[in-house]
Amino acid sequence: MKNLVLAFFTVTTLVTTGCVCKKNKVETTEQNQENVTVTGKITTITNGKDGYTAVLQAADKKMYNATISRINLQKSGSEYKRYEEGETITVSGSTWVDTEGVTYITVTELQ
Repeated sequence: MKNLVLAFFTVTTLVTTGCVCKKNKVETTEQNQENVTVTGKITTITNGKDGYTAVLQAADKKMYNATISRINLQKSGSEYKRYEEGETITVSGSTWVDTEGVTYITVTELQ
């Protein structure tokens, strides 16, 4: 009888604590609907489906991940252009910051 009660208590404890555990969520920390304009030197380019992400280093040494896509530029009436690492560009668009503090720009205008 003791073994049965002990087994029941163990199973109940495991089920209860297993259901109470918090799940980690990936979410943005800050959403900014204002347009910003950033000028910086391209340090890295990562190709995507309809464009690329350029990591920009501004004059103040701050880093930005600029998503440059054909679709976003067409929606805003701007023209898509391919840049290379080492070039200095100016982009405009809305920004957001992820939970790790990385700043992203959804580019709507290339200047």
